[in-house]
Formats: sequence, C-alpha cells, structure tokens
Amino acid sequence: MAEVEDLIEDVAIRLPGAEDIRARGQRRRTRARAVRGGAAGALVLAAAGAWGLLLPADGPEARQTVTTTTANPFRTADGEVVMRRADELPGYATWHWKEAASLPGGAGPRSDALPQVGLDGACPASFVPADEPGQQRYSLLYAGSGHALAQHRIIEYEAITSARSQVTALRGAMERCGLHSASPTAREREEGSTVWSGTVDDGRTLRVTVRRWKSWVSVEEVLHGTPAG
Repeated sequence: MAEVEDLIEDVAIRLPGAEDIRARGQRRRTRARAVRGGAAGALVLAAAGAWGLLLPADGPEARQTVTTTTANPFRTADGEVVMRRADELPGYATWHWKEAASLPGGAGPRSDALPQVGLDGACPASFVPADEPGQQRYSLLYAGSGHALAQHRIIEYEAITSARSQVTALRGAMERCGLHSASPTAREREEGSTVWSGTVDDGRTLRVTVRRWKSWVSVEEVLHGTPAG
C-alpha cells in the first residue's frame, strides 16, 4: 500500500492511502446506521409499551369507551360534576333541547341506573332487575320539539371493575334493544366515546353515547321526536 512520508520537526508522519481512507469512512457509516437503527427500534418498543399500558385488560367494548386523558373529564378541579349543556347534545339544531325537571306525563319508565337504557320505554328489555354495585349517580333530563327526549347520566362506581362490567352489561342491553355501533361526531371521537343507534319499537331513532374514564361512566341518550301518546 502506497504511503506518503513527510518530516516536520524531525517527526515522521505516515498518511494512509486513499483506498484505506475510503474503507475507514465506509466502516464509520455502517456503525452510524446501526446505532440509529437501534435507537429507532428502542423508541418503537417504548411506544408500544406505553400504548399497552393504556389498553384495559377487558373486552373491546370497554376498550373503545376508555379515554386516555389523565384528568377526570367528568369532574372539575372544584369537584363539580360536568353535565352536558342542552346545546351540546347531538341533534340540538333539530330538537332544540331544553333542560327538564322530569319526563312528560305518560312518557314511560326512567332510571338512572345501568344497564337500563331507553327513555320513554324505548327499550323495555333493559328494564329488568340487575345488580347495582356501589355507585353515585348524577342525571339531567332534556325535552325537545316533537316530543323528543334526552338524558345524560354520569355514574361514579366504587371500583374500576364495576364500571367495566356495567359497560359490558349496557352493551348487551343496547343489542337487545336493536341498537348497533354508529359513527361518532368529531367531538365524540376526540373524547373517545362509542356511539350506538337504532330504530325502536315505535319507529323512532334512539342514539346512545357511552364513555368511560376509570371508575366513571357517562351515558347520553337521545330519543328522536314524533310519536306521542
């Protein structure tokens, strides 16, 4: 291999040839790519591990209704439970929701407890005796034009496992009612909610939005208007 010698202040300096320099550069580039690849792999594994921590250990229905936020979305820092304003409910432009103290006379059964669902008796199959684990319930009713009805329920359970099992039971009640998975609005998608919708016995549409955060469950029901008495 050809080498160049030079003398500077009696010190001999040997410079490697061009081929040797190119070979060393190639080895450095190979090592750099290996390091970058390893770092990227570590980041992917770390991200996968973090996502795994966010997924609950139960079925898909509970997984779909759990939010990843670290702050309770249903209670303010002052301890106030956050209920939906009338103008935030789906269908406000059509039904013009207003808060109501109670259901109209003859509107049928109403319950705050899960897994019962279906205002105005829309889902009678869900109104059966069911276990009610320790819970604190909050509820708000809304009346709309054309005899439309809506309700927002927030339930705080004593344990996360109870909230999960009640969400699963609620899904069963909605399926018996003939409801099916539906597309959420942009806000509902952002909040991590799942939506169920379908036609009930009297021909009206019932839309149910379900959202869970730890031991808290939020259920919004909107029963479209028309049939009355």
